[in-house]
Amino acid sequence: MLKLLWKLIELLDDNWGYSTPIQKRFEIGDVVRISKFKSSECKFDVGDNVTILETGSHDYLVRRNNVLDVLYQYELEPKKN
Repeated sequence: MLKLLWKLIELLDDNWGYSTPIQKRFEIGDVVRISKFKSSECKFDVGDNVTILETGSHDYLVRRNNVLDVLYQYELEPKKN
């Protein structure tokens, strides 16, 4: 029932981001893109696809072509199909 409720709420607002009411998070193994809000210390370019290796309470360990970096939720976005 709770999953159905969240799906209905997502129809109105997808809430991708750490500080949103739903607090939708990425899972280990997800392939995501680097958002335009990346920090200057980020080793990747905007639009690069990276794979989530580990999740923390506020950040993610990601990899692309054997390059690792730790990024915050706002620096990532769902991969566009």
